[in-house]
Amino acid sequence: MSNFSSFRGDKLVGSSNYIEWKTNADLFLEINGYMSYIDGTEASPNKTLYYKIITKTDDRGKELRAYGEPISAELGARYADRLSEFSRNNKRALGALKSIISIDNNDQFKDKLTAEDLYRAIITTFGQTSLELIGRYLDKIVDTNYNSFNNIDEYTSNIQSSIIYLKELGQPIPKPIIAWLILKGLPSSYDNYASRKYEELTEDLKDVNIIKLISDLISEEGRFNSNINLEANKTSFNNNSSYYKYYNKKGHIEDKCFIKYPELRNNYSNSNTNKNKNKNKVYNKGSKKPKIIYKKK
Repeated sequence: MSNFSSFRGDKLVGSSNYIEWKTNADLFLEINGYMSYIDGTEASPNKTLYYKIITKTDDRGKELRAYGEPISAELGARYADRLSEFSRNNKRALGALKSIISIDNNDQFKDKLTAEDLYRAIITTFGQTSLELIGRYLDKIVDTNYNSFNNIDEYTSNIQSSIIYLKELGQPIPKPIIAWLILKGLPSSYDNYASRKYEELTEDLKDVNIIKLISDLISEEGRFNSNINLEANKTSFNNNSSYYKYYNKKGHIEDKCFIKYPELRNNYSNSNTNKNKNKNKVYNKGSKKPKIIYKKK
């Protein structure tokens, strides 16, 4: 058994974070191969397959069974190896489970000697549904708004996670209400979009597609941000690209400044002189090699 995934989330404190903890704990235990020692998939080796069974009868006539010698030396050694491996991995699973619960809970369940016993005790103690727990997840959804997150994906994921927890508690939320909760938390810049969505979803409230709604919102956010960036770039270009600080003048380009680079003025004058000469050149027609004649000014 190798440890290649760390636990994500907070340690188990109590009922207040039990639902979130269990989701992360199950994933952590499953990925690292510990869950099979908790749910009974990996069981202690069956001793009856390796040892002889001795049957006796007590004074009251009750039949008693006990293990005798190994069926063979090879089977006896194999049983010892498998039992040792199971015990070793079971201790690792127990240690992994203890590592993701609080110190107080470790003290509370210190009498649990196997990962399976500890896991069952946690579920029995904290897995009870309560009105307070249901209300906490409802408040988490109702109080959520887009401005508290970096993007639509984070915003909708937070709402969906609480909805999933409520479903696990036996309190599923209808899809039209989920759609309304998502749309109501959007900022005012999405008012027009939300109004269109309200009308669109009202046409078929029995078949509201939450996944499509979220996908459309992500696309809308992308278009919205693209427009903002475009306007910002235009403003930046108009205000900064043609403004030269050295000469403190708009429309003045630094690398062509005659004040900062006087030698450019001479180059510019020579360039204009050459252009004027080329304009005054006239060629004789009919000659193989054109003869250049300069017009008199």
